[in-house]
Amino acid sequence: MSTVHYQDTTPEHAQEPLQAPRRVSPVAWLLLALLVIAAGAWWLGRVQPASPTLVDTSTPLPATQPAPVATTPAPVADKPVTRRTPASPPPARAARPLASNAQPKYPAAALRSGIGGTVLVRANVSAYGVPADVDIVKRSGNRDLDRAAVNAVRHWRFEPAQANGKRVASLVQVPVEFKPM
Repeated sequence: MSTVHYQDTTPEHAQEPLQAPRRVSPVAWLLLALLVIAAGAWWLGRVQPASPTLVDTSTPLPATQPAPVATTPAPVADKPVTRRTPASPPPARAARPLASNAQPKYPAAALRSGIGGTVLVRANVSAYGVPADVDIVKRSGNRDLDRAAVNAVRHWRFEPAQANGKRVASLVQVPVEFKPM
């Protein structure tokens, strides 16, 4: 038994000859690449916030007025001219560690020896609440406790400081206390 195949020659089933794909000019590719780069730069400029400014979290001391003293005024030419500049106001809210931060791991050797102490750690906290630079302001007297405190604060997250209603980077000092049980 033989099978005969017929070719359908109706216009809707007619095969058109394959055409080679058009070649795109290298200039068009270059323009497309420049457009993508420009769009990316524009987008990054809008998404990235301005560089955070450091804010001093210390509270300025109030200026004290000296008690008036009855003296004869000196000639104006002899009086030095001094100008007072107002102290910059502290941020509306200073950075503070989140309550969910893990407590530092007590070093085993210090715990066995019954050594305790407090380490005062300074952290440069970004506007996103991430500590950037962490160093020790006041040591505990034990190197293991100092290291444990610095390592813990490096992994902590903070509620960022705010100034004028915006989150800002700031310096914060955190006491880390180790008490043997």
